[in-house]
Amino acid sequence: MNNQRDILVLMTDQHRADWIGAYGGKHVRTPNLDRLAAEGAIFTQCITTSPICMPARTSFLTGQYPHNFAMWENVSRLQDTSQSCLHILKQAGYRTCHVGKSHLYPHGFGKDLRSEEPYMHALGWDDVLETTGPLSTVTTKSILTDWMEENGILEIFLEDYAKRRKVGNVRALWPSPLPDGMLMDDFIAKTAVNYIERSEKERPLYLFVGLGGPHDPWDAPKAWDKYAPESMPAPLPRDSVPEWLTPPALEYHKKLMSSNLDMTAEQFARMRTLYSARVEHLDYLIGQILSAWRAARGDDSWTIFWSDHGEMLGDKARCGKCVFFDCVVRVPAVIRPPGGTSSPVRYDGLTSLTDLTATLIDIAGCEPGRNVFGKSLAGVFDNAEQPAAPVAVSELFNMTMVFDGRWKMVLNSQDEVLQLFDKRHDATESINLAGHPSTTEVVDNLRHELLKFLLRTSDRQYREVNG
Repeated sequence: MNNQRDILVLMTDQHRADWIGAYGGKHVRTPNLDRLAAEGAIFTQCITTSPICMPARTSFLTGQYPHNFAMWENVSRLQDTSQSCLHILKQAGYRTCHVGKSHLYPHGFGKDLRSEEPYMHALGWDDVLETTGPLSTVTTKSILTDWMEENGILEIFLEDYAKRRKVGNVRALWPSPLPDGMLMDDFIAKTAVNYIERSEKERPLYLFVGLGGPHDPWDAPKAWDKYAPESMPAPLPRDSVPEWLTPPALEYHKKLMSSNLDMTAEQFARMRTLYSARVEHLDYLIGQILSAWRAARGDDSWTIFWSDHGEMLGDKARCGKCVFFDCVVRVPAVIRPPGGTSSPVRYDGLTSLTDLTATLIDIAGCEPGRNVFGKSLAGVFDNAEQPAAPVAVSELFNMTMVFDGRWKMVLNSQDEVLQLFDKRHDATESINLAGHPSTTEVVDNLRHELLKFLLRTSDRQYREVNG
């Protein structure tokens, strides 16, 4: 076998960092993820490059930011497939396999994901066992819908999701009617386990498993729906309107605080119990994958766990993503080295999804490409005090967030400040200081840091050399 270690990447979708025990979520049971964190390094301030699926996933694939690959929302796809880090791994001898949800291109409209296999291969995947996420499964065919049809549950699934659409997915507060062990993520985990068990041992393997939960709707398995509403942490209330907000900041504030005006505290609590049940179910499945991995591939390998973005889950009366509040942009990230650590490592410095990409390339024994903008995090196992990035940046639609570990600022494309939070004194981000006269110097400093970041991440390009 080559010197490279196997690498297993586990990804959940729309998973809040604080809904994991190792991150302080004592209201939810996640023993397998907690064990993974105890045997590796946990990154408490990992910031997504975009609080929406496709740009965040493409960032991990490339080590770049949305402004590099021109994807600021769930549209398009990576135009230059040579930018994928998978090619670096393949050149080093890795076999690459994708199982589960990728969402690296648009789904829906009756598409069959198997028609996109040439694109997935162009990105660098040797083996493709791809599914959609929960909502897109209604309108997109794949190996998942084939399996559901073969097992006589596709119509049950489609009828249930039609009922959920009528009331609105966030208000559809009942568990899945599907039999235990027959949900989408069950299929993804079983597919991953089957692939692991028959994988060739003579070649290093990079396996990416993309699970579909705990993304809405809240269709937790019935057997896991055991959380009491009173055990859930209460959602953050809507924010009041500060008198100093500028017109653009005021307009944005009103937009953010106008969601779900008719939902009750009881509904939000029930939503959280179903989300918790989905998280615990995912943790169980992750345990199954890890057990199969160690049985077939051994313990001398790397494991990376992360999520693309979080979920508001009723905080400030909002659900979903597409905002820059902490519960959406701060994502879980855990790295376990070969054999595990003798004691858990905790790193509180700012990190990004692009750093996970750089780490992936580093632990594979490869040199990063010219356009990988992150920094490997593997060094924290020798020095947990290594310097952090000066800022973390996240991008969505026409907005950019810059965060220096204390101050978080959101700008629109006209360079107008929409949000400004002092997280040292306002951990819940409830007081928007945009327009406050005392923050002029803070805004100037953050703009300066953002400019340096953009210059540092925009001056490179791929070159096809003329002969």
